Amino acid sequence: MEPLLSLTADTPILLLTVLAFNLLLLVLIIMQSVRIKRLRKSLNRLLSGTGGANLEEGMHRLMDEVVEVKKRQDDQQFTLNRLAQRVGSQCANVALVRYNAFAELGSDLSFSLAIVDDAQNGVVITSIYGRDESRMYAKPVQGGESPYQLSEEERTAIRKAMNNSAGRPDEKSR
Repeated sequence: MEPLLSLTADTPILLLTVLAFNLLLLVLIIMQSVRIKRLRKSLNRLLSGTGGANLEEGMHRLMDEVVEVKKRQDDQQFTLNRLAQRVGSQCANVALVRYNAFAELGSDLSFSLAIVDDAQNGVVITSIYGRDESRMYAKPVQGGESPYQLSEEERTAIRKAMNNSAGRPDEKSR
């Protein structure tokens, strides 16, 4: 009878190969153990204090809150759009043009004040100062024009009000 195990020259190479394969498997098992430990730690942190049913309820509650937040955001956007429309129609563009209406008076005491919105609708107020009297006029403005005749100073005040985005009165124009 022949022996079941016969030692040949290939036996040490075969043993080294099996040993290397076993070491490789050991390294893979250690790596997988580390990954499983990390996943368990993460899962424990996620599920701490909750059961499976509580986790599902928590997810539903979060989804309801997301829907509520989206609804509130839509409401706020609507309100913001309405406010933007109102701000655009406010007469916030202002310009002041001072000038000397009469040559014999030596100072710029007359003025035209334009107060208009973004569509150039509003009013222009003019005060003409004289030695004996002073007069004020108010003229409506629609689209940068008025049904009443506008003086050059009034037109300048309207033009400057539309270019004056900060809303502060302009310097003297003459």
